[in-house]
Amino acid sequence: MSSLIIDKVAKQFAGRTVLNDISLTLAPGEFLSLLGPSGCGKTTLLRIIAGFERADQGSVRLGDLDIGQLPANRRNIGMVFQAYSLFPNMTATENVRFGLRVRKVNVTEQQRRAAEMLELVGLAEHAGKYPHQLSGGQQQRVALARALAIQPALLLLDEPLSALDAQVRVQLREEIRRIQRETGITTVFVTHDQEEALSISDRVAVMYQGDLVQVGAPAEIYQDPAHDFVARFIGVSSVLAGQVVDSENGTILVNRMRLPASNARGIGRDENVQVYLRPEHVQLSVLNGTPQPEHTLVGTVQERVFLGATTRLTVQLDNGERLLADIPTGQIAELDIGCRVHAGWDLDAARVLVDRAS
Repeated sequence: MSSLIIDKVAKQFAGRTVLNDISLTLAPGEFLSLLGPSGCGKTTLLRIIAGFERADQGSVRLGDLDIGQLPANRRNIGMVFQAYSLFPNMTATENVRFGLRVRKVNVTEQQRRAAEMLELVGLAEHAGKYPHQLSGGQQQRVALARALAIQPALLLLDEPLSALDAQVRVQLREEIRRIQRETGITTVFVTHDQEEALSISDRVAVMYQGDLVQVGAPAEIYQDPAHDFVARFIGVSSVLAGQVVDSENGTILVNRMRLPASNARGIGRDENVQVYLRPEHVQLSVLNGTPQPEHTLVGTVQERVFLGATTRLTVQLDNGERLLADIPTGQIAELDIGCRVHAGWDLDAARVLVDRAS
């Protein structure tokens, strides 16, 4: 197992900054996902690690070795691409053996290692089949076995599941995580799919417009976004405009109501902020003439979307903003479209971030 240290890596293409001073460290055996939308720089960073691109500045170290100037074939890195990239005229075994053959490993060891890797990915009984005889998921398993057969110090996966259908994607991502744990190999997984990243990673590194905006455990990224892009990109959130009226006690003004918010402390007084709320944290109650509960907003149910165990309600607040609420399906009988409601949430549930556009 090797550590990976990326230090102040920058890259431009035709004068446009693609990576802006990226620094990131992976512990030996760690599984990290680079997550972000198309064009954010995540694949360029992966290609720099792999040796397919050269950084304009900064360094990349694998264990004790500075690999930044080494050609790709001398970096001891295994890579799995979005396209399966298998040789169509070779069997699964021959594809897995290919990298070993190039490295002039003896034939007996090639055969042993290929059989071991195909067993690891659950394809031992398909060893003699050609790529056209395998499903997409099976072909990607062969590609994974081929990358692992050379016993790399680092495994890179570039959107390896994006060409597969939804059910196969879930199955294969779980297999990738199982195999990574069994082998203990340090792994970087590139994806634009937040569910993939959150479900299988030790840590997630979120990229946006060439910057690394937050790195943390999946639960931290979801529950405590440190950047407004992360709050919008990860999961589903309602966004309410607010203003800090008491930074010492963490009080904000939302929809002309003063609401406490613990994580508004430390933000300057009169600062414009955005309040991010996950739908599962919002509670609704019917407005039936009783006094309005403390720290709640008033609105009208506009939409109901059945999601199975929960139903997602869209509430049009009286100031025109929209609020999403996920309510257990068995508890929505009175919350019909057109119903007037109180909307509230636990004080610690709201994530308050400075409105950088203001």
